[in-house]
Amino acid sequence: MRKIWMARHGNREDFVDPDWHATADRPHDPDLSPDGVVQARQLGKRVAALDVDGVIASPFLRTVRTAHLVAEQSGHAVHLEPGLGEWMNPTWFDSAPDPLPPATLAEAFDRLVADVRPCVRPSFPETKAESFERIGTAVRCLVERHPDASLLLVGHGITVQGALMGLLGDVPDEGCPLASLTTVVRRNGAWTIERRNDTSHLTGGAQSSNRMN
Repeated sequence: MRKIWMARHGNREDFVDPDWHATADRPHDPDLSPDGVVQARQLGKRVAALDVDGVIASPFLRTVRTAHLVAEQSGHAVHLEPGLGEWMNPTWFDSAPDPLPPATLAEAFDRLVADVRPCVRPSFPETKAESFERIGTAVRCLVERHPDASLLLVGHGITVQGALMGLLGDVPDEGCPLASLTTVVRRNGAWTIERRNDTSHLTGGAQSSNRMN
């Protein structure tokens, strides 16, 4: 039996402060809010008790910080996969959002490994269906690249849905709360959902399950 865990990042600066974008240097790439940091640490305590072999994150700042806070408690390194990243939605972005370079992120987060070997690089713009396909392709690549590992993938709401679709096929979209944990298990060559949108580790419960970014 093999497991893949999927987590959404904690709460975002701009979810807490709607005016944050007006003065931000990098308005397309918000960090975690203070309560998002708390959520990530609570997620980390949960993950530390699981049999996780490795942590792989979307390269956006909020997902990297979430993964780093988790890894501080679980003892893992954090690797990046651009294919797990944000939906390149032209309604949200005027141009392709550009995450910080891996070397810059590694200077700020000592758990991060900067040697990125991307499975997929997102293109801009992309439809929602194209985003799901890109994420699914990335997840299948990661599963094949690490054939004996049970991985934690840290991404966005759309990352979790795209990963489920990439491994299981047509899966209803039930939303994805902040800092929630979803688990899939492979038995006899087939993936099934063991746990979905679990927030039992969060003192504040489920939040923003209807947001995909």
